[in-house]
Amino acid sequence: MTVKNTRDIVLTVELDASVEDVFRAVTEGTEIAKWLAPEARVTPPQGGQPGRIWVSWGEGMGTEHEIEIFEAPKRMRHPSGQNGETKAELYADWSIEAREGGKTALRLVHSGFSASADWDNEYDAHERGWRLMLLNLRHYFARHAHQPAVHLPFFKNVESRRAPIWSPLLRKFGFAATPKVGDRFRFTAPSGEVLTGVVDLVTDERDLALVVTEFDDGLLRFNLEGKAEATTTFVYAYAIVFGPQRERARDLLAAGSSAVP
Repeated sequence: MTVKNTRDIVLTVELDASVEDVFRAVTEGTEIAKWLAPEARVTPPQGGQPGRIWVSWGEGMGTEHEIEIFEAPKRMRHPSGQNGETKAELYADWSIEAREGGKTALRLVHSGFSASADWDNEYDAHERGWRLMLLNLRHYFARHAHQPAVHLPFFKNVESRRAPIWSPLLRKFGFAATPKVGDRFRFTAPSGEVLTGVVDLVTDERDLALVVTEFDDGLLRFNLEGKAEATTTFVYAYAIVFGPQRERARDLLAAGSSAVP
């Protein structure tokens, strides 16, 4: 019996959008920037030359890969990182399928992660990240389809374990303990503006995802990375604001970053 030494992340989301719109969401830079990363460029294959995809979450956090499969409007596949143990390529494989009622299923297989327990944190971080990003995409199609967006990041290393960052962050939004999806928050920004809305994803001491009413249901996200026992935590936050309110995206990001201890 052969023991598989890699593992895959497999996620599917049903979207209120056409197959063509979903394909554009994963293969056009301006669309990718509405849900996945602040900056992105995609060059489709042309004239026998392979396509390329470049995605960046901020300075020093960009990746570029050659596209191996580009079958509009059904599939795209490209390398996406390396196996932490063997250094072999990981692959992101996007498949798109029409569903009844005008909806579309988007399936992601991010394959090739090391099966070793030493790489559990790497696997977990990617799996949680993809869940949140696909939630961003679902929100975009449900609430802001075809609207322009501004996507701004904030990140810093904090000399602290996760727990002493997580609890004060929650208190800023009116939570004494980890909230549940659907719970309402209230936050007073340093400018004096009061922000309200709902939690749409949360994982204990890791991720807090908010939908902000005052920014026309803009998105404010917080992610804390680092092992529980580590003395340094990487905090990554971002705001995505759509339509006319996108001109105020920096205000939302400034309010959110002020909540990070």
